[in-house]
Order: sequence, then structure tokens, then C-alpha cells
Amino acid sequence: MISKQEKERIKQVVGFRYVKAIQQQLNKTGRFSQNGKQYSSSMITNVMNGANHAVIEQAIYEVVAIKNEEIKRRKKLLKG
Repeated sequence: MISKQEKERIKQVVGFRYVKAIQQQLNKTGRFSQNGKQYSSSMITNVMNGANHAVIEQAIYEVVAIKNEEIKRRKKLLKG
């Protein structure tokens, strides 16, 4: 379950239009709902608001890790 503090941090890293990035990660890794369709934006939003769903939560943390790596690379390029 994602806490309010985690939600705010996730939004800081991924941005406020996080649903599309999470849906893309789920689709890219072949994770779909029980009926074989992509997870809905409302389901992803519900998980961000505290609902439990292990698959979507994992995708959220993966997107955060990817975005953090992008931020690190960007900072490194700007320094060097």
C-alpha cells in the first residue's frame, strides 16, 4: 500500500501525469489485468491513493527507479 508521503514523493519524481508512464511500464513488461486488458487509469489512481495491488505497486516503483536514473544521468551531464 502506498502511503500519502510515498505518493507525494512519487509525484515529485514521476510528475503529476504519472498514469501514462505506469501503464506503459505495465504493458512493456507484459503485465495485464485478469481479463487480459491493460490496467485502467482509474485502477492505477486507486493504487496511488492507497488501494492494495502488488502488480501495479511494483510497476510504480519500477517507474520511479527509471526516472531517478534519468535524473542522475541528466545531472551528471550538466556537471561534466
